[in-house]
Parts: sequence; C-alpha cells; structure tokens
Amino acid sequence: GSISGSTHQTVNYGASGTAVTPVPSTGYHFVQWSDGSTANPRTDTNVTANITVTASFAINTYQVTATAGSNGSLDGTTPSPVTVNYGATTAFKFNASANYHVATVTDTCGGSGYSNTSNSVSTYTYTTPAITGACGVTATFAINTFTLTYTAGPNGSISGSTHQTVNYGASGT
Repeated sequence: GSISGSTHQTVNYGASGTAVTPVPSTGYHFVQWSDGSTANPRTDTNVTANITVTASFAINTYQVTATAGSNGSLDGTTPSPVTVNYGATTAFKFNASANYHVATVTDTCGGSGYSNTSNSVSTYTYTTPAITGACGVTATFAINTFTLTYTAGPNGSISGSTHQTVNYGASGT
C-alpha cells in the first residue's frame, strides 16, 4: 500500500497535522497503524511529541465454494468452502458415481469451465482462475451412454433404427 497526503509534517507544539490516508494496493486492505489506531484517514491533533507510525495492510481473502450435482460428489480430499488469497487459485476434485461421468464444471470465478461428452471422465480436477472475489464452482454429471450400430450383411436389410444411443443399463429398440 501507500499513503495519500503529506507523509512528513512539521507542526508546532499543541497543533494538529493534516490528514493522511492509507491506500491499499489492489487485492489488499488497510488493517491499522503501528500504534494500534484504525483511523482512516488519520489526523493527529494536539501534537506534543514526534510521531512516527506505519500503516499495515493485509491481503484480501475470499470464500470459494464447490458444489457437486446429482450422481457425483466433491472428493473427500477437497474441502469446500475454502478461503483463498486475492490472486491465488484453488482446485476442486469431482468424482462421478458409478456409470456416470463428469459432464460440466462451471464457475462464477471468471474461468472458462469444462465441458465433456466422453464416458471416460469419471474424475476431474478443476482449477479456478486467479480469485478476485467470493465465487463458486459447480459440477454436473451425466449417465454414460453407448452406441448400438447394426449393419446388414450382403443380400439382406435391417428393419428399425440401425444407429442407436442408449443410457447405461437401458435397452435399444
């Protein structure tokens, strides 16, 4: 952070200084002065001795929450919600239930998310972009699907749909 206002002031005994304001850098906030004061802006009045103080700043932190939809879960090794420092990233691991796959992961953190149509992704770890505010990540899951393809040999034909997509455990026509 920095200080706005005159950082070096000379005042007469018993007089007052002029206001100074701690200005945090992006992603930080003012905490307090080194003498414990939280005045912002600060104006020292009735000065009877030299005063030297330093403004302290701390990084902003934000809560990021992950949610798993039906037929899946947030991995037990991945806590949610988590507190993340400004500018840092975090990751969440999602697990699909048996015979399901991770279909999408969306976030309100500014990331591009994830979209999948393959039955092969039963576990997916999503990493957020740099965090700049409280946000959330949500995963959805879809049942695995299979393709049934029927082809007639020479001198014959097939009646019915020759190309079918069916859900796991379902029947074709």
